[in-house]
Amino acid sequence: MKPLQMSFNFNGLTFLNPESTLTEQEKKVYDLIPTGKENAVPVDYIAQTLAISNRHVIELVRNLRLKSLDIGSNQSHGYYKFKNLEEYSEFMTRYKKKQDRSNHVLKALEKTPMAQKLLIQANNRIKDEKKKA
Repeated sequence: MKPLQMSFNFNGLTFLNPESTLTEQEKKVYDLIPTGKENAVPVDYIAQTLAISNRHVIELVRNLRLKSLDIGSNQSHGYYKFKNLEEYSEFMTRYKKKQDRSNHVLKALEKTPMAQKLLIQANNRIKDEKKKA
């Protein structure tokens, strides 16, 4: 097996090779992910190939992304490595919209009756602690 290059030099800028810090399982998952969204593989395929749970695959892919590896996904086909800037941009636009929708729901949930009760409890606790002090 060829040793991994630890860093890349691009026009005088040095970038660490994120693959050099992968765990054994992360490396196996990364190697199973093809390039190009048209070749995307589902979570089930990776999980069955490695005899691990779907949830574990999702967590490993999350770790790979946190290590700045170019991995995209879509609901219908699965995971893929970006083959070009268009795939990257398309994924990022979709991912940001999804995140915005999730944040919108979170803000709404912070205004529910249960959230208000929690806020009242916290305020009452603070008042009680100030009285004791």
